Amino acid sequence: MKITIWSDFVCPFCFIGQAHLDAALENFEHKDDVEVEYKSYLLMPDAEYQPGLSYYEFFADKFGMTVEKAEKQLKQQAESAKASGVVMNHDIAKIANTFDGHRAFQYAKDQGKGTDFFKRFYAAHFTEGEVLSDTDTIVRISEEIGLDGNAVRNVVENAENTDKVQEDISQARQLGVQGVPFFLVNDKYSISGAQPVELFQQALNQIWQEEQTAE
Repeated sequence: MKITIWSDFVCPFCFIGQAHLDAALENFEHKDDVEVEYKSYLLMPDAEYQPGLSYYEFFADKFGMTVEKAEKQLKQQAESAKASGVVMNHDIAKIANTFDGHRAFQYAKDQGKGTDFFKRFYAAHFTEGEVLSDTDTIVRISEEIGLDGNAVRNVVENAENTDKVQEDISQARQLGVQGVPFFLVNDKYSISGAQPVELFQQALNQIWQEEQTAE
């Protein structure tokens, strides 16, 4: 079974969705036969890091609400995420462009560390307040999961893998993806959003049975 996931590091529901999928796989009888592949998606392609701009201010401006209301909503989101074992700290999280991070991800994927990269960058953004558009930061975090820092720096500084990122995004468009996370199982069963663990468990079991019957 192959699960393909379109996602962005700054997508809160992708962070939660990964946790839910992990929990579902833990109890899946055939988990050793499951391959997970991430693909790039740009949730906010025009985003730029602005020193001093809080997450609450950005969110308020983006969705046309007061900063107080934005803070209340994001704190509620963070509280709900705790139940999934996901830590979100919007007080220190930084809005940033993720294109360079996705270029580095494509390199990580070629090295067999694509899923590790995504999980680490989710936490870097939401939990640790890292600026994901900063080259030194991308290199440092990549090294933490065992990647060659010099190779990562070369990828970012020379804008390598741009075509691979754009190809992933193009595939998402062709599939009609409207938002992330988007999960595609065996190239034909789709699951959209951060669904509950129980739904992932049910889907995994049902798809496995259907695929076995079809053989």
